Amino acid sequence: MKANAFQQLNVIVATAALLAACTPQKTDTKNAKDVKSQENAIGGLTDSIVPPAAPKRKISENAKVDFKKLTKQYEAATKGKTLDLSTCESLASSFGDLYADHPKVIEAKFNQGALLFECGKLKEAEAVFRDIIAKQPNYGPALNDLGVMALARGQHGAAHDFFRKAARAKNSAGYANVGMLARNSALRGDINTLIKARNNVFRALAVDSRNINAYETLATIIYDHAKTKAKLELARLIAVQAIEREPTHAPLYNLLGLILLKQNEVTRALKQFRKAVSFDNTLRDAHMNIGAITLSFRDYRAAGQAFETVLKASPNKAMKVDATIGLGVALRGQRKFKEAMAKYQVAQGLQPQNDSIAYNMGILVQDYLFDASNPATAIEQLQKALRFLERYVHGSHRLRRRDAKRRIKNIKEMIPMLREQQKMMAEMQKQQGGK
Repeated sequence: MKANAFQQLNVIVATAALLAACTPQKTDTKNAKDVKSQENAIGGLTDSIVPPAAPKRKISENAKVDFKKLTKQYEAATKGKTLDLSTCESLASSFGDLYADHPKVIEAKFNQGALLFECGKLKEAEAVFRDIIAKQPNYGPALNDLGVMALARGQHGAAHDFFRKAARAKNSAGYANVGMLARNSALRGDINTLIKARNNVFRALAVDSRNINAYETLATIIYDHAKTKAKLELARLIAVQAIEREPTHAPLYNLLGLILLKQNEVTRALKQFRKAVSFDNTLRDAHMNIGAITLSFRDYRAAGQAFETVLKASPNKAMKVDATIGLGVALRGQRKFKEAMAKYQVAQGLQPQNDSIAYNMGILVQDYLFDASNPATAIEQLQKALRFLERYVHGSHRLRRRDAKRRIKNIKEMIPMLREQQKMMAEMQKQQGGK
C-alpha cells in the first residue's frame, strides 16, 4: 500500500489567508490598509527567500466587506461537508463578480478559479488561472494550480515547469510540489533528489508555516526512507503535529496509518484509515488500505465494501486492477465463488500480464470449486487450477511461488488418484449392471 503521492496537490480555496490579506496586520502597521500577495499574507518568512515587496494596493472598504462576506459563505458551505455543485458554481460566480467590480483584488479572481476547479469545471478553471497569469505572470497560486491540472493530465514536464515558476514566485504550494516531484524521483532510484525534496519543503514552510501539504510531504519523505524506529517515530510525530493544525485533512490520516503499519500497529493504522475516509470518502488510497487490512482480518464484507467504493470512484488502471482482485478475494471469503471468478476475469482482462490473478484463480478452483465426489469433474477442475498455478510459477512474481509449487505438487499427486477412483467407480457400475 502506498500513499497517494499527489493527493496534497489538490486545490484549496485560499480563504483565511486572503481574508487576512484584506485586513490590518499586526506585524505591518505601516501598510495596514494594503492587500499583500497571498504568499506574503502570513508570517514565517526568512531573509533568504523574502520576495520583492509587492506594489501597494488601495482596497476599498466595500471590497473588503464583500470579500469577507463571500469567505464566510464558503466556510459555512464547506463546514463538515462537501461543497455541492450549485453552491460551488454560485460562489465562483460571486467571486468573479467581485473581481470585475474591484480588479485590484486578484485574490477574488483566484478564488473563482479555485472554486470552479472544486466544482469539476476544469476548463473554466484553467481559463481563469491563465487569465490571471496573463495579467500577473508571477502570481504563484495560479501558476501552482495550472501545474496541478497539467499533472492530472499526465503532462509531467509542463507540471514541473509551472511548479518551478510558482516556487520562483515564492509560492509555498509551488515549493511543496517541486519537493513532492523530487521525492517521487528519489523513490524511482534517483536518491540525489532527496536533498532537493527536503530543501523545497523547508522553503515551503518558511514562506507559509501553516502549509499542511508541506508538513505532509516532509513526513512522507522521512517515512519513505526510514530505516530506524527513530526515523519512523519522527515521521509519525510530524504527521500528528500537522493533524493538530488541520484536524480535517484526510490525507494526513492516511499517511499516519501507513506509518503505523510500518510500526506494526495494524489496528491503530486501520483506525486512521477509517478517519481519513470519514473526512473524505473519495480518498481511494485510504479505502484500498482499509480493504487490505480487513481482508487480513477476514472481515470480508468490510473489505468488499472498501474495494467497491474504490471502483465506483473511477480509479486509475493499476488501482482498478488491485481493487478488482481484492473484491474477488472478498467475495471468495463470503463463499460467492462464481462472483469471485467473474471479478478475477475482469481483472485479467484489464491486465492480462498480471500473473498474480492466475494465482488467485488457481486457489479458487483448487480449494473452493473442487468436487471430489465426481472424479471426472474434479479432474477437469484440478487441471484448470494446475494451468493457473503453473502460469504463476513461470511468471515474474516470487512472493507466493513456494506455495504455488506446493499446490502444483498436490494436484499432480491427486489427479492419478482421481483417475484410479474413476476406474473403480466405472468397474462397480459395470458389475452392478451385470447383476
